[in-house]
Amino acid sequence: MVRGVRVRLALVVVVLGSVLCVTTSSVADPWGTGTSDTGAHPDSNPHTYCYEYGFPGHYEHSVAQMENNALGDPTAATVVRESSCDYSSRTETDVVWQWRDLPGTTRGRTRCEDFDTYCDQFYVQIDFNQITSSSSPDEENIRKTMCHELGHSVGLTHGPTPGGCMVSGAVNGDLQWRRYASHHRNHINAWFG
Repeated sequence: MVRGVRVRLALVVVVLGSVLCVTTSSVADPWGTGTSDTGAHPDSNPHTYCYEYGFPGHYEHSVAQMENNALGDPTAATVVRESSCDYSSRTETDVVWQWRDLPGTTRGRTRCEDFDTYCDQFYVQIDFNQITSSSSPDEENIRKTMCHELGHSVGLTHGPTPGGCMVSGAVNGDLQWRRYASHHRNHINAWFG
């Protein structure tokens, strides 16, 4: 009788373990933190952006591609480039693109500069020297880094969702590294739609 109980108990443990494995592998990236931390909820449409004085003009095209092709075209976000940055009015620019010398091997950083219920203004900082000093394809890593940091400005966080530019690390030239995974696009559409 004891042997039968052990066999049934072992089967329950195996089945329960299988269910837990399936459940944990389907966990998706959280969206928005409700705080000023990485992935803060942005304000509503339109999503405006500008370049801070000193941002390299030859990289503005890459930013525009990320803003329009990764965010504006496949999602419900309405992307608008502003000719100058508004830092303090009621309609301040949502994303200010900056070139910074970041610590260590950090290629990019996004921080919420003005948070109340939502983040009204993000500073997206890119370290072009750090990116171009790597052995990976420079232009692809610049675009991937821009896409990744831009994602933080629309509420995307770090997590296990595969594919797309929110994945950390070096990339090859595949288009997926310059776009958001469908899971991320769904979050963006729900917020800006």
